[in-house]
Amino acid sequence: MSGVDAAGRVLVIALGNPDRGDDGIGPAVAARLEGRLPPGVALLVRRGDLLGLIEDWAGVAALVCVDAAAPLGEPGRIRRLDLATDELTRELSLASCHGFGLAEAVELARVLGLAPPRIVVYAVEGCRFMGGTALSAAVAAAVAETAERILAEVGRLLRPAAGVAGP
Repeated sequence: MSGVDAAGRVLVIALGNPDRGDDGIGPAVAARLEGRLPPGVALLVRRGDLLGLIEDWAGVAALVCVDAAAPLGEPGRIRRLDLATDELTRELSLASCHGFGLAEAVELARVLGLAPPRIVVYAVEGCRFMGGTALSAAVAAAVAETAERILAEVGRLLRPAAGVAGP
């Protein structure tokens, strides 16, 4: 994995609604990341319709997202998807209550030529998405590990590309 060039920016976006059970994984991870990201790395929390993401990541060289994943049988499972090689399927990605989720935002941005060159998604499988509920125990247990993985990811993204000579 190559590093982000000096002109590039890294953005971490935490997605989800803390008032909808496991959909709150993004904001919970963001709370763990607050004050721990390297200088120059921005942290943004978004909820609701995700169409605005395309504006949020304008000019970003590398994007790291954390979001809840649809129930597939293993609540709390953390999946890392590098969108250079992996696909963020609609079956894995949740759509917001307005019907436009992360998978749709990335797909539209790619079609329009507005997607960041590097996108990595940490999708945490949920099991409870009812309004007015807290994170399930399995997803709450995944918050700290997800935050640590994102910190490591950001570190990898900021490392200079192998074999590139410095000044």
